[in-house]
Order: sequence, then C-alpha cells, then structure tokens
Amino acid sequence: MRTDFAEVGAAEPYSEGIIDWLRAVEGVEMAVLIREPPRGDGPTRRVSLRASVDELDVSAIARKSGGGGHRQAAGFSSEASIDEISEFVRREFAAARS
Repeated sequence: MRTDFAEVGAAEPYSEGIIDWLRAVEGVEMAVLIREPPRGDGPTRRVSLRASVDELDVSAIARKSGGGGHRQAAGFSSEASIDEISEFVRREFAAARS
C-alpha cells in the first residue's frame, strides 16, 4: 500500500473518507481500513474501524489491540502483517456478532 501511494504521489490524508464509503455500502455492518503511513511516521499500520449497526461496539475490538475510540468509530496501530490484522478483526467481529 505504501508503494501504491508513492507511485501516484499521494499522501496519507488522501485516504480520509474511504472508510465512510465502505460503511455506506448496503448490508455492511463494520468497515475496516488498514493504512500504512509513510516510514518514520509512527507505527507500520493504522487500522480504522467503523460500525454501521448500533449492536456492534468497534471500540471493544480496538481496545483488544491497544487502541480505543467510540462505539461506532475506533482504531488501533499495529506492527502485525495485513493478514494478521485482517484475521484478528474477522475473529473479533464474529465473536461480537455471536
């Protein structure tokens, strides 16, 4: 992802709002955006979580990875791989919905 941004001359703020588009898709209960900020700008990956349903508390998921936020908008930082982050979020989402 970092290289994709570099290839087109984009900066991290260009990713603002993407998660809201994802959350707006009909049937989506939770949107997740994993970003890789430029090197030297903090953690390897930043994860944004947004809930589209009142029954889901994404801040509880974020807190399990040292993050935080609000019930419907939260996030965390991670050094884990994208696959590891994706699996963690999928597992926690399934647990929250059961």
